[in-house]
Amino acid sequence: MPPTTDYSFTATFPFSLEEMEKHVRDALAKEHFGIITEIDVQATLKKKLNVSHPPHKILGACNPQLAFDALKENPDVALALPCNIVLHEKDKGITTVSAMLPSVALKPFKGLHVQESACKAEEALENVFDDICHLHPHHSHPHP
Repeated sequence: MPPTTDYSFTATFPFSLEEMEKHVRDALAKEHFGIITEIDVQATLKKKLNVSHPPHKILGACNPQLAFDALKENPDVALALPCNIVLHEKDKGITTVSAMLPSVALKPFKGLHVQESACKAEEALENVFDDICHLHPHHSHPHP
């Protein structure tokens, strides 16, 4: 799947966030990404502000080898790590999955290995989205 916007892969699916998260985690694992951070936006907003918010999660995904290759050359790359995969169930049973393009996130950082790592990470994330899009996406579209 090619990038959906100038800065992201985005696709929408006829699954709850909970169901979609399992598929996303499996697809990431196939591409050697582990989840190293997890933010439950819905729970955090409820706890901190006592507001209702639809199911919304941010998964911090990391491919250790690609991250290490980039960090060896430019430690500032850590400012753009990990790759965030965002799942947002705006309507019940309809979940949008998005990820920023590594080429966009790492563009400001100098270094040939940094840019090579960004390209490899982007290819891997494209494979992740290709994998999950075989789940019969409801529709794929850029956010307005």
